[in-house]
Amino acid sequence: MKNEKVTPNQKLRAVKEVLEKKSTLRQVAHRYDLHHSSVEKWVTLYQTFGADGFYRMEYTHYSAELKQKAVKKYLTTDASQQDICREFKLRSISQIQKWVEDASLNVYQNN
Repeated sequence: MKNEKVTPNQKLRAVKEVLEKKSTLRQVAHRYDLHHSSVEKWVTLYQTFGADGFYRMEYTHYSAELKQKAVKKYLTTDASQQDICREFKLRSISQIQKWVEDASLNVYQNN
């Protein structure tokens, strides 16, 4: 299946298999010729948005306040990036990673 796009329906079926413990992340990833972290992202997306997370691909604007709260939570607690995504309804861990990086740059530039 290399280089073929995985459909939203396939992602949904795969996530349900993982959550129902019928398959592991690695088994599903192997089936679609992906890294297991991709399947883990699908699981987080599903846990955050439900099935709609696979079908709606619209741009979401996040307020500065929400970004600050998410970064603060990430930096001051033991919450994982996946935990932060679920709590703040973020579509991807790359968002929190970018915000943390931006916050670090701002601190560095202001000193």
